[in-house]
Amino acid sequence: MGGDHPVSYPQKGLWILDRLHPGRSTFAVPLVYRIDGDLDIASLEQSIGEVAGRHEVLRTVYRRDGRTVRQVVRDPEPIRVPVIDVTADRSPEAEAARLAAAEARRPFDLGTGPVLRSLLLRTAARRHWLCLTLHHIACDGWSIHLLNSELSAIYRSRVTGSASPLRVLTEQYSDFAEWEAARQDSPVVRADLEYWCRRLADVPAPATIPPDRPRGPRTGSGGRVSFTVAKPVADRVSSLAAECRATPFAVLLAAYAILIHARNGAQDVVVGLPVTAREREAHHHLIGMFVNPVAVRLAVTDASCFRDLVCRAREESRAAIAHRSAPFERVVEALSPVRRPGMHPVFQLVLSCQADAPAGLELPGCAVETTFGETSTAKADMTLGLTAGADGYSGRLEYSTDLFEESTARALAAQFQDILAAGTEHPLHSLSQSRRNS
Repeated sequence: MGGDHPVSYPQKGLWILDRLHPGRSTFAVPLVYRIDGDLDIASLEQSIGEVAGRHEVLRTVYRRDGRTVRQVVRDPEPIRVPVIDVTADRSPEAEAARLAAAEARRPFDLGTGPVLRSLLLRTAARRHWLCLTLHHIACDGWSIHLLNSELSAIYRSRVTGSASPLRVLTEQYSDFAEWEAARQDSPVVRADLEYWCRRLADVPAPATIPPDRPRGPRTGSGGRVSFTVAKPVADRVSSLAAECRATPFAVLLAAYAILIHARNGAQDVVVGLPVTAREREAHHHLIGMFVNPVAVRLAVTDASCFRDLVCRAREESRAAIAHRSAPFERVVEALSPVRRPGMHPVFQLVLSCQADAPAGLELPGCAVETTFGETSTAKADMTLGLTAGADGYSGRLEYSTDLFEESTARALAAQFQDILAAGTEHPLHSLSQSRRNS
């Protein structure tokens, strides 16, 4: 703990991308909390500082060491949250939204830090916007849940004068990086690496959606389209998954693969899936970057029926997750694929599913609305994100504006919904039959 440590494989990949494109906010994770009530700013500052004190990764910088990079943990320091008062503005909420978006776009310097920034915007006497922006090198989706949960607990203990209920951390993210490095020569990792080399050895050029504009150098600019999958369709997703002895994820993956096939005619579809590398119990209590992407390869033809594709998606995704011990950066190195400018060497299209949204921030005496801010960036050609809820699925299509128009993204989101609705209603229809009936 503390001091100088190797970076993890996920961190190394992000650091390399940051070096290739310095100053871009592509890997910013912006959180915006709209707070109504009697906010104790001093307790909020102390609470953010205590979370950063508990998790070394939130006060880590990254330094080149010869041909590699190391993470250097800084000592805990008091946190001061800058406050900008926009109450005198003609439209305080609009001005807060503008400032929050600007904060999300502000670049990080991984060499000097910080990787966690905070900003408080006062829009009325008892209304504030708290902006917390993290670099992805220090967090993942589960980390947001931990951050909100710990910040809520610490703030509550401070304003009520009670003891903090949080457990003492026995490990830090640097321990995960050391553990990951030590196991690279283990039989498990070697076997998983061999599996991926066999499974992906003959993958053709990464399948993508035909773009609206010629592919060139990537700026990282992106857009987002939101949509919903209604509860009746979501219920059919669950029913079909149960029939196929699969999870709803396999049904959603099958629909996404059909969308890709319908748009580009590819019969060999590879989709990237972000999966967790939190394999030990101690990892579940740590804020940090634990995402290890895996690739799922599906054969899709016009003769395929939706139910068969769900079963294939079940088997392929299970196999991919079962072999997740090999860091994907090592898989790419072993495959040595032909590199194409502006393209990921294995997949361009990503599917990300959550069982539910991360827990929000809870502050005594305040009503808090927790949202993700907008970064106007895209990490891949297209990422389909789905979150399950009581009323169906919340969908979000993130797309590269270097390649696609917003109208194309909206059409793709609508087409995905149509494919999912038709496939779950008539799972034994072939894809060609489904098209004729649509």
